[in-house]
This record gives sequence, structure tokens and C-alpha cells, in this order.
Amino acid sequence: MKATTVLLLASVFAGLLLGNTAGADQTVYKWKDSNGELHYTQRPPVGIASEAISVKQGYSTTDETVRELTPEERAAAEKAELCRVATKNFEMLSGPGAVKRRDEYGQDHTLTDEEKAAERDRAKAGMDANCPPAS
Repeated sequence: MKATTVLLLASVFAGLLLGNTAGADQTVYKWKDSNGELHYTQRPPVGIASEAISVKQGYSTTDETVRELTPEERAAAEKAELCRVATKNFEMLSGPGAVKRRDEYGQDHTLTDEEKAAERDRAKAGMDANCPPAS
């Protein structure tokens, strides 16, 4: 039985990685019920006074050692992630099974041997560009 593997394209992942760096705002509502208990919900309660609070997506911490990455650290982290994806793609494309890719119309397409070889070459180029040299 042939294994079917879905190919993750490094360029698509990089676009998602680079395009999703800022958190989106979200509104939550703070209100008290008739027993005086405090609640936080995503929708305002009907007929009860509430306070809208704007929050950022992501995580929060009280650890004061957490800091923003420098541009150099961010670039290194992005490069490491591109290396990881390119390496994973290369390994999948080097395997024995068929490889499918979803095209821009949402249709699955099984790569021919030539297409698989070309994608494997692209993945190898991504590894060469983003992975540290083996020592």
C-alpha cells in the first residue's frame, strides 16, 4: 500500500508565519450577576450593565524576564522555522509514497515523479539557505 503524504510548502508556511505576527483585538464583557458574582463573556449580557474590555490575542505573563525579541533574534527564529519546514518537506518528498498537494482551487493533485523531484530540489534549496551547516 502506498502512503499518501500531503506536502507542506515552505513558502506558504512562511507567509503564514510572517503574516501572523500581530495579535488581533478581541472584546470581552465584564459583568456581575444578581448574586454579585463577576463574569467575563464574549457577548454582552442582555439587560445587565457590562463593561467592554479590549484584549490582545496571545498569552500574558507576570514573569518580568520575558522580553521582545530583537530583530536579529526574530530573523534567526524565522530562519530556524524555515529550516524545520524545508527539512520536513525534503524527508516527505524523499520517501517512497505518493505525494499530494492542494492547488489554488482547493483540489488535490498527486505529484508526478518529475514534480516530486522538482519539489524535493526546492526543499533542499530551502535547507541549504536556512539550515546551519552540518558539523
